[in-house]
Amino acid sequence: MVTEKEKYQVLDLKPENIFTFSEGIPGFEQVKRFVILTDPEEAPFGRLSAVDFDLCFFIVNPFLLCPEYAPDIDDGEIEKIGSPKQDQLLILSIVTAGDDPRETTMNLVAPLIINVKDGIGKQLIINNFKEYSPKFKIWDREIKKTE
Repeated sequence: MVTEKEKYQVLDLKPENIFTFSEGIPGFEQVKRFVILTDPEEAPFGRLSAVDFDLCFFIVNPFLLCPEYAPDIDDGEIEKIGSPKQDQLLILSIVTAGDDPRETTMNLVAPLIINVKDGIGKQLIINNFKEYSPKFKIWDREIKKTE
């Protein structure tokens, strides 16, 4: 039986698998290098794990849980991560879990944008932030379907 610790210790830390956030993530500016960890048992969620620190964020592709999500991102912000082509751009949301799973949220106001080709990432506030919530309850739709 593989323990939780063993499952996530097996990392291939090749340079092409490491994403650099030159500004860090707000609140964790000193943390620059991350890897994305996925586990089929946790899908659609993943983990953004720091390479040099004991720090991990739960993440999700926001479009899977909020298909109408349409973040307006400045071209200048895209340039800061190397102006990737659309198919080289990954947008993720940080997930915050509460004691009650129904209170789990994702941040749609400040997504992570990642140039997967060049390994550069950034967290930013989207231009149309007023249209979204930093605490979008991801299970609301599921709960409403069953009520």
